[in-house]
Amino acid sequence: TGEKLAIKIQHRGLRETSRGDIMALQLVVKALERMFPKEFCYGWIMEEIAPQLPKELDFRNEGKNSERAARHLAEAKINCVVPKVHWDCTTERVMTMTFEEGFRSTDVDAIQQAGLKKHDVAKLIYSVFNSQALLSGFVHCDPHPANVLLRPDRNGKPQLVLVDHGLYKQLDDDFRLNYARLWKALMLADIPQIKSACSSLGIGKMYPLLAAMLTSRPFDEIVERSHSGALDASSGGSGAGGDKAMIRGYAQKFIADIIALLDDVPRQMLLLFKMNDCLRHIDHALDSPTNTLITAGSYAARAVHEAEMRGESGDTSNNKV
Repeated sequence: TGEKLAIKIQHRGLRETSRGDIMALQLVVKALERMFPKEFCYGWIMEEIAPQLPKELDFRNEGKNSERAARHLAEAKINCVVPKVHWDCTTERVMTMTFEEGFRSTDVDAIQQAGLKKHDVAKLIYSVFNSQALLSGFVHCDPHPANVLLRPDRNGKPQLVLVDHGLYKQLDDDFRLNYARLWKALMLADIPQIKSACSSLGIGKMYPLLAAMLTSRPFDEIVERSHSGALDASSGGSGAGGDKAMIRGYAQKFIADIIALLDDVPRQMLLLFKMNDCLRHIDHALDSPTNTLITAGSYAARAVHEAEMRGESGDTSNNKV
């Protein structure tokens, strides 16, 4: 037919080798837990990795993920394209899909040459992933720049091409709604609600640390906004460079608390941390042109409103899995 296709082929023996790798890591982790029962408490890492890797190596699962993601993005009316899978030419180890043109989301020169605005690009990218995390609960957990491609659409607006759908996480509804309540409260700088949402996620006194980790901004700024009533996260800050330096300082100072918090949060949060870190990398490459807190908070407010209309509170106790 002349249609341009992309074909993804798995290296021979990769699946078999990966099984041995997982077994070896499990043995090492168990040995370390026996040798250092108090100091080493990271067995949960293998509990997260072990079930995910076989799914990633089955391209039929990736194809199903991509179709499900495409349906949600179409329903959400977000300008994002997911390559169409050709099932007649797809197996466990070979995936055939339409070839979609695009350049990396961090390629600032290509963005400028395409006549796109970095503000619009950043808002689109955050809309795609926050819509997934906060509305559908079916989340692409590997949004690094090579998987998040851009191109101008027919109207000259940014269009995202989302590829590599092997690693997804389906969030429980209770967790998703508590996560949404937290982001809504972060946007509004509503400290009592931040405490309440964090408590529902199993985090008590360390709620300022969780808020800072999610937003990559100092919690002092949220306190200032709670007094001023401002939604703009940059209104009371010291600039992106100063905030980055402050966050690095917090990370060094509170490293022990961060490790403890990672052990306390619901396991579903861990891949969201990874997702947020990938998005933050893209945002920094674009010079942080838009208020991503408002983008995330807006989708969170919508999720909470829809749940309330259905009679769901989303306010549960601890959701650790």
